[in-house]
Amino acid sequence: MQHQPLPALLLDPTFPYGEDLFQYIWQQGLFDHHALRTTDGRAVEVVKAGRIQVDSGPDLIDAQVRIDGQLWAGTVEVHLRSSDWKAHGHQRDPAYENVVLHVVFEHDAEVRMRSGASPPTVELHSRVSSDSISLYRSLMHGQGFVPCASQIARVDKARIGPWLERVLVERLQRKAREVESLYAKLNHDPAEALYHLLARAFGLKVNAEPFGMLAHALPLKVIQKYRDDALRTEALLFGQAGLLQIDFVEVYPRELQQEHALLARLHGLHPAPVAAWKFTRMRPVNFPTVRIAQFAQLLMRCDGDLGVLLSTDRVQELYDRLDVEASAYWSTHYRFDSESAPRSKRLGRAGAQHLIINAIVPVLFALGRAQGREEMGERALRLLEQLPAERNQLLARWADLGLVADTAARGQALIELKNLYCAKRRCLSCTIGNQLLRSTVK
Repeated sequence: MQHQPLPALLLDPTFPYGEDLFQYIWQQGLFDHHALRTTDGRAVEVVKAGRIQVDSGPDLIDAQVRIDGQLWAGTVEVHLRSSDWKAHGHQRDPAYENVVLHVVFEHDAEVRMRSGASPPTVELHSRVSSDSISLYRSLMHGQGFVPCASQIARVDKARIGPWLERVLVERLQRKAREVESLYAKLNHDPAEALYHLLARAFGLKVNAEPFGMLAHALPLKVIQKYRDDALRTEALLFGQAGLLQIDFVEVYPRELQQEHALLARLHGLHPAPVAAWKFTRMRPVNFPTVRIAQFAQLLMRCDGDLGVLLSTDRVQELYDRLDVEASAYWSTHYRFDSESAPRSKRLGRAGAQHLIINAIVPVLFALGRAQGREEMGERALRLLEQLPAERNQLLARWADLGLVADTAARGQALIELKNLYCAKRRCLSCTIGNQLLRSTVK
């Protein structure tokens, strides 16, 4: 493929991004506009190229073109070859009757609409910069951390900031849709939704699913009944986690076991599967047993009202509320019946930040959307702007490229950019990719 002339590479079936790229080239005007004419010689002026749309029908909507002085408004269809019109069956589709311009890379056949008329056609083969195609090919085949890793230094940093703000909102909206689905299943109970999200966040990435199952196995309204009783709170959590189903040696786990048996019968509870929990390849301080014990303390500290965690946009106030330490038994244990050297099992500042970013902020943003309360979404954004970014390898790699996450807001945006744009090579939808491509047009 490297021996093919550019931009003829667009027509190569082994270059599978051709039509997407060509739509983008037309929309962004990345071609020579001088003396543009239809294939039958009529002068063409592009007033509005139109907007790319992903629904069925023509590729671009809301377009305006002037052909021999006459202004036409409608849709634009883009193909690599004119013959693709017939190959795609557009000659039988009434949706294509409103096409005011057929834009092709290579004009190889006359085509007709359902009415029998031929759409005006322009051919851009000789008008597209080979630099644009070459750059896009390098983005699609680049092996760096992100497709533009070797070229991102050329991008105007002033444009990256606003783009990351937009990506952050996209991430919050995506997470909000997940929360809203859960919220609906939980009878639109905000506290129950936050309870589930907090549980998953306590599980970190490795045990998020088992913690989610625990929340489903133990409704918030049940555990709220015992918020003043540490033994019963832990008994309910560990019992519903399925972690009390063995014969214990030590007194404390046996007491938990007995309490859970009584409470489970009283409330008709059925434990989650114990096999779901993972203990391997993680620091002992993050064992699910320790995290469940910390979760118990948070539920008691909130005195049954998790809503207090949604009532502030001051990070320090949340730090104070989330500053919990597992009960005394866990100061010398990481697992039941296995004593260890004394060590505090406090959640810590980093743990609190993880809960705010992954539970409190998404719930705030989602509830703001669901309840039509814009100030809740703004509060969620303010929290992220006050928090430091999480420390992980992905953000370290971005920093190596000159994009440093100085706040959690910026960090969340960079995570979304990597996972939802770079990993999927959606360079045509990214401001960074757009700027690089536009730089190829002199």
